[in-house]
Amino acid sequence: MAKRLVVLVLSVALLAALASLGAPSRAQQLDSVLYVYNWGDYIDETLLIAYEQQFGVRIVYDNYATNEELFAKLQAGAEYDVIFPSDFMVARMIALNLIAKIDLENVPNLKYLDKQAVDTWYDPENYCVPYLWGTSGIAYHVSLEEPPDSWAALFDPEQVAKYTALGGINVMDDQRELLGAALLYLGFSVNSTERSELEQARDMLLRVAPEYRYFNSADYQVTLLPAREVIISHAWNGNAAKAALLTRSEAYPKGEWKFITPKEGGLRFQESACVTARSPRKATAEHFINFLLEPENAARISNATGYLSPNVGARELIDPLLREFLPSEEELARLVWVRPLASDAQRLWDEIWAEIRIGG
Repeated sequence: MAKRLVVLVLSVALLAALASLGAPSRAQQLDSVLYVYNWGDYIDETLLIAYEQQFGVRIVYDNYATNEELFAKLQAGAEYDVIFPSDFMVARMIALNLIAKIDLENVPNLKYLDKQAVDTWYDPENYCVPYLWGTSGIAYHVSLEEPPDSWAALFDPEQVAKYTALGGINVMDDQRELLGAALLYLGFSVNSTERSELEQARDMLLRVAPEYRYFNSADYQVTLLPAREVIISHAWNGNAAKAALLTRSEAYPKGEWKFITPKEGGLRFQESACVTARSPRKATAEHFINFLLEPENAARISNATGYLSPNVGARELIDPLLREFLPSEEELARLVWVRPLASDAQRLWDEIWAEIRIGG
């Protein structure tokens, strides 16, 4: 009887072992392709290759330059799986059922994220996963004897003429950023829905727009700034940091570009990794997001883009130069969030923005 019991136990163990050998691995359960839509220069693209090689999933990777471009693509029916909208756009997309709620059990690396980054006003139910965060202000070349300290550098005609003569100005081709900065300078809310306030911002921009050398929010950090095509630029702090990383030399060990938060304040933002509601590859999308949250991978993303990660596990692996572009506590107090607009207000903003871009 004892022998038969031993044989039975061994047989059960053998069957279990054979079953486990025949069971598909996690990689085998993944889809063969994943469609990812991200901001330009907003990832270490070698990670895409690493993911493909490790898990056998082909990544189709496209870029956008603004939240509005992303939104328009999804509204038109584009079938991406993973997207990286900014905070206010996450809230807007959730309200319009464009984003699927992530199964947090499929993203165990959430444990590495700073709790403050996860508990946000724009995504209280955690549909998405925090990715990178930053602020907007003004980047300037270190050769300037008197660095700017105000949005007046971009909007006051005398100062605009001065910086144009010194080397030129770039402003971001982004309605919420540029109009938001103009509203801040005028003492209004960055989320204003008052036509009179938006028209004042429009008129101010139209007066100086012909002097701007570039309207570029897509790749200025790797094209215009390192080549010194301009002397100052409306900028996200991470892009200013990227320009500093690219211009480090013996003469400039910390790079040639610095960043300020204007005295009137600036905008703050956080991008999130989200799965679209239309995605038929949700589990694979969640697996990819979890891969990005590995501390080593999160650090590689920061070091490649210039932006700091909300990933606590990555902090010791991030280039120390990036910390120079962190806002101080005093600056943080002057930063404001962009909020989603109601449909009528959004149409007003679109109208005002079109007039600026046509006129500029």
